[in-house]
Amino acid sequence: ARATPDKSERAQEGARQLAAHFRAIIAQRRHEPADDMITALIHARDEDDKLSEDEIVATCILLLFAGHETTTNLIGNGLLALLQNRDQLERLQADPGMIETAIEEFLLYDSPIQSAARIAMEDMELGGQSIDKGQRVAMIVGAANRDPERFSDPDRLDITREDNRHLSFGFGSHFCLGSALARVEGQITINAVVQRWPGLRLNGDEIEWRYNPSFRSLISLPVAF
Repeated sequence: ARATPDKSERAQEGARQLAAHFRAIIAQRRHEPADDMITALIHARDEDDKLSEDEIVATCILLLFAGHETTTNLIGNGLLALLQNRDQLERLQADPGMIETAIEEFLLYDSPIQSAARIAMEDMELGGQSIDKGQRVAMIVGAANRDPERFSDPDRLDITREDNRHLSFGFGSHFCLGSALARVEGQITINAVVQRWPGLRLNGDEIEWRYNPSFRSLISLPVAF
Protein backbone atom coordinates (compact mmCIF):
# COMPACT_ATOMS: atom_id res chain seq x y z
CA ALA A 1 0.00 0.00 0.00
CA ARG A 2 1.03 3.60 -0.42
CA ALA A 3 2.13 5.67 2.56
CA THR A 4 -0.21 5.81 5.56
CA PRO A 5 0.00 8.55 8.24
CA ASP A 6 1.94 6.33 10.67
CA LYS A 7 4.02 4.42 8.13
CA SER A 8 7.23 6.40 8.71
CA GLU A 9 6.84 6.19 12.49
CA ARG A 10 6.28 2.43 12.37
CA ALA A 11 9.27 1.98 10.07
CA GLN A 12 11.53 3.96 12.39
CA GLU A 13 10.35 2.01 15.43
CA GLY A 14 10.95 -1.26 13.60
CA ALA A 15 14.47 -0.13 12.69
CA ARG A 16 15.16 0.84 16.31
CA GLN A 17 14.01 -2.55 17.55
CA LEU A 18 16.07 -4.40 14.95
CA ALA A 19 19.17 -2.34 15.82
CA ALA A 20 18.65 -3.07 19.52
CA HIS A 21 18.37 -6.78 18.72
CA PHE A 22 21.69 -6.76 16.87
CA ARG A 23 23.39 -4.68 19.58
CA ALA A 24 22.41 -7.31 22.15
CA ILE A 25 23.90 -10.07 20.00
CA ILE A 26 27.07 -8.03 19.40
CA ALA A 27 27.51 -7.51 23.14
CA GLN A 28 27.12 -11.23 23.72
CA ARG A 29 29.59 -12.11 20.96
CA ARG A 30 32.22 -9.78 22.43
CA HIS A 31 32.22 -11.93 25.58
CA GLU A 32 31.36 -15.26 23.95
CA PRO A 33 32.79 -15.39 20.38
CA ALA A 34 31.18 -17.87 18.01
CA ASP A 35 31.82 -19.19 14.52
CA ASP A 36 29.45 -16.72 12.88
CA MET A 37 29.33 -13.55 10.81
CA ILE A 38 28.82 -11.12 13.70
CA THR A 39 31.92 -12.40 15.50
CA ALA A 40 33.86 -12.06 12.25
CA LEU A 41 32.66 -8.45 11.86
CA ILE A 42 33.70 -7.65 15.44
CA HIS A 43 37.25 -8.87 14.74
CA ALA A 44 37.51 -7.51 11.18
CA ARG A 45 40.33 -4.98 10.82
CA ASP A 46 41.97 -2.96 8.08
CA GLU A 47 45.43 -2.38 9.56
CA ASP A 48 44.69 -0.36 12.75
CA ASP A 49 41.11 0.45 11.80
CA LYS A 50 38.12 -1.68 12.78
CA LEU A 51 34.38 -1.42 12.41
CA SER A 52 32.51 0.64 14.98
CA GLU A 53 29.44 -0.84 16.62
CA ASP A 54 27.20 1.37 14.50
CA GLU A 55 28.92 0.09 11.36
CA ILE A 56 28.48 -3.53 12.47
CA VAL A 57 24.78 -2.95 13.18
CA ALA A 58 24.29 -1.22 9.82
CA THR A 59 26.07 -4.08 8.01
CA CYS A 60 23.91 -6.71 9.76
CA ILE A 61 20.70 -4.88 8.82
CA LEU A 62 21.88 -4.45 5.23
CA LEU A 63 22.79 -8.12 4.87
CA LEU A 64 19.51 -9.24 6.41
CA PHE A 65 17.39 -7.28 3.96
CA ALA A 66 19.66 -7.56 0.92
CA GLY A 67 19.98 -11.31 1.38
CA HIS A 68 16.30 -12.00 1.98
CA GLU A 69 13.93 -9.58 0.29
CA THR A 70 15.62 -9.34 -3.10
CA THR A 71 16.00 -13.13 -3.45
CA THR A 72 12.37 -13.60 -2.43
CA ASN A 73 11.39 -11.14 -5.14
CA LEU A 74 13.58 -12.88 -7.72
CA ILE A 75 11.75 -16.15 -7.04
CA GLY A 76 8.30 -14.57 -7.06
CA ASN A 77 8.90 -12.48 -10.19
CA GLY A 78 10.52 -15.41 -11.98
CA LEU A 79 7.64 -17.77 -11.25
CA LEU A 80 5.12 -15.16 -12.35
CA ALA A 81 7.01 -14.63 -15.61
CA LEU A 82 6.92 -18.38 -16.29
CA LEU A 83 3.22 -18.69 -15.45
CA GLN A 84 2.46 -15.82 -17.84
CA ASN A 85 4.59 -17.44 -20.57
CA ARG A 86 3.54 -21.09 -20.66
CA ASP A 87 5.84 -21.95 -23.56
CA GLN A 88 8.86 -20.97 -21.47
CA LEU A 89 7.52 -22.83 -18.43
CA GLU A 90 7.14 -25.99 -20.49
CA ARG A 91 10.68 -25.65 -21.88
CA LEU A 92 12.10 -25.45 -18.37
CA GLN A 93 10.01 -28.38 -17.19
CA ALA A 94 11.26 -30.43 -20.15
CA ASP A 95 14.89 -29.43 -19.56
CA PRO A 96 15.72 -28.45 -15.94
CA GLY A 97 19.30 -27.76 -17.06
CA MET A 98 18.05 -24.51 -18.58
CA ILE A 99 17.62 -23.03 -15.10
CA GLU A 100 20.99 -21.22 -15.15
CA THR A 101 20.16 -19.09 -18.19
CA ALA A 102 16.54 -18.89 -17.01
CA ILE A 103 17.58 -17.17 -13.77
CA GLU A 104 19.61 -14.60 -15.72
CA GLU A 105 16.60 -14.02 -17.94
CA PHE A 106 14.33 -13.45 -14.92
CA LEU A 107 16.83 -10.91 -13.58
CA LEU A 108 16.89 -9.19 -16.96
CA TYR A 109 13.14 -9.40 -17.63
CA ASP A 110 11.75 -8.32 -14.24
CA SER A 111 14.53 -7.31 -11.85
CA PRO A 112 13.90 -7.30 -8.08
CA ILE A 113 15.81 -3.99 -8.05
CA GLN A 114 14.27 -1.40 -10.36
CA SER A 115 16.30 1.66 -9.44
CA ALA A 116 19.41 2.63 -7.48
CA ALA A 117 20.93 5.92 -6.38
CA ARG A 118 24.54 6.96 -6.95
CA ILE A 119 26.61 10.11 -6.36
CA ALA A 120 28.46 11.57 -9.37
CA MET A 121 32.22 11.53 -8.71
CA GLU A 122 32.95 14.18 -11.35
CA ASP A 123 31.25 16.61 -13.71
CA MET A 124 29.97 14.88 -16.83
CA GLU A 125 27.47 14.99 -19.63
CA LEU A 126 25.30 11.98 -20.32
CA GLY A 127 22.67 11.82 -23.03
CA GLY A 128 22.78 15.57 -23.43
CA GLN A 129 22.17 16.09 -19.72
CA SER A 130 24.77 17.84 -17.53
CA ILE A 131 25.52 16.09 -14.23
CA ASP A 132 27.52 17.92 -11.58
CA LYS A 133 30.06 16.35 -9.25
CA GLY A 134 28.34 15.40 -5.99
CA GLN A 135 24.89 15.35 -7.56
CA ARG A 136 22.60 12.45 -6.67
CA VAL A 137 21.60 10.39 -9.71
CA ALA A 138 18.84 7.79 -9.97
CA MET A 139 19.65 4.86 -12.25
CA ILE A 140 16.59 3.03 -13.57
CA VAL A 141 17.82 -0.56 -13.71
CA GLY A 142 14.55 -1.91 -15.07
CA ALA A 143 14.76 0.40 -18.10
CA ALA A 144 18.42 -0.44 -18.75
CA ASN A 145 17.59 -4.15 -18.73
CA ARG A 146 14.89 -3.55 -21.37
CA ASP A 147 17.03 -1.28 -23.57
CA PRO A 148 16.17 -2.17 -27.21
CA GLU A 149 19.53 -0.79 -28.36
CA ARG A 150 21.28 -3.34 -26.16
CA PHE A 151 18.99 -6.40 -26.22
CA SER A 152 17.04 -7.90 -29.08
CA ASP A 153 13.31 -8.24 -28.37
CA PRO A 154 13.80 -7.15 -24.72
CA ASP A 155 10.11 -7.38 -23.78
CA ARG A 156 9.92 -11.10 -24.60
CA LEU A 157 10.78 -13.74 -22.00
CA ASP A 158 13.39 -16.12 -23.44
CA ILE A 159 15.00 -18.51 -20.94
CA THR A 160 17.56 -19.57 -23.58
CA ARG A 161 18.84 -16.01 -24.12
CA GLU A 162 22.64 -15.97 -23.96
CA ASP A 163 23.15 -12.24 -24.43
CA ASN A 164 21.74 -11.47 -21.00
CA ARG A 165 24.28 -9.25 -19.24
CA HIS A 166 21.85 -7.41 -16.99
CA LEU A 167 22.47 -4.78 -14.32
CA SER A 168 20.28 -6.35 -11.62
CA PHE A 169 23.29 -7.11 -9.41
CA GLY A 170 24.87 -3.71 -9.98
CA PHE A 171 28.26 -3.09 -11.53
CA GLY A 172 31.88 -2.45 -10.58
CA SER A 173 32.53 -1.60 -6.94
CA HIS A 174 28.78 -1.75 -6.28
CA PHE A 175 28.36 -5.32 -7.57
CA CYS A 176 26.23 -7.44 -5.23
CA LEU A 177 28.37 -9.55 -2.87
CA GLY A 178 25.54 -12.08 -2.53
CA SER A 179 24.95 -12.61 -6.26
CA ALA A 180 26.26 -16.19 -6.32
CA LEU A 181 24.08 -17.21 -3.38
CA ALA A 182 21.01 -15.47 -4.84
CA ARG A 183 21.51 -17.28 -8.15
CA VAL A 184 21.77 -20.69 -6.47
CA GLU A 185 18.74 -20.06 -4.24
CA GLY A 186 16.70 -18.96 -7.24
CA GLN A 187 17.80 -21.92 -9.36
CA ILE A 188 17.00 -24.51 -6.70
CA THR A 189 13.67 -23.02 -5.65
CA ILE A 190 12.18 -22.28 -9.06
CA ASN A 191 13.27 -25.62 -10.51
CA ALA A 192 11.84 -27.46 -7.50
CA VAL A 193 8.48 -25.70 -7.85
CA VAL A 194 8.00 -26.18 -11.59
CA GLN A 195 9.17 -29.81 -11.52
CA ARG A 196 7.11 -30.80 -8.47
CA TRP A 197 3.88 -29.16 -9.67
CA PRO A 198 3.79 -29.46 -13.48
CA GLY A 199 0.17 -28.26 -13.58
CA LEU A 200 0.91 -25.02 -11.73
CA ARG A 201 -1.09 -22.08 -13.05
CA LEU A 202 -2.21 -18.62 -12.02
CA ASN A 203 -5.42 -18.53 -10.00
CA GLY A 204 -7.08 -15.31 -11.14
CA ASP A 205 -6.06 -12.29 -13.19
CA GLU A 206 -5.41 -9.80 -10.40
CA ILE A 207 -1.72 -9.46 -9.52
CA GLU A 208 -0.93 -7.15 -6.60
CA TRP A 209 2.42 -5.38 -6.40
CA ARG A 210 3.90 -3.53 -3.45
CA TYR A 211 4.24 0.20 -3.98
CA ASN A 212 7.97 0.89 -3.97
CA PRO A 213 9.95 2.85 -6.57
CA SER A 214 13.11 0.81 -5.98
CA PHE A 215 11.94 -2.77 -5.41
CA ARG A 216 9.77 -4.89 -7.67
CA SER A 217 7.88 -7.27 -5.40
CA LEU A 218 4.59 -9.09 -5.29
CA ILE A 219 2.21 -8.85 -2.36
CA SER A 220 1.01 -12.35 -3.20
CA LEU A 221 1.00 -14.84 -6.06
CA PRO A 222 -2.26 -16.82 -6.10
CA VAL A 223 -1.79 -20.15 -7.90
CA ALA A 224 -3.64 -23.42 -8.45
CA PHE A 225 -2.26 -26.90 -9.06
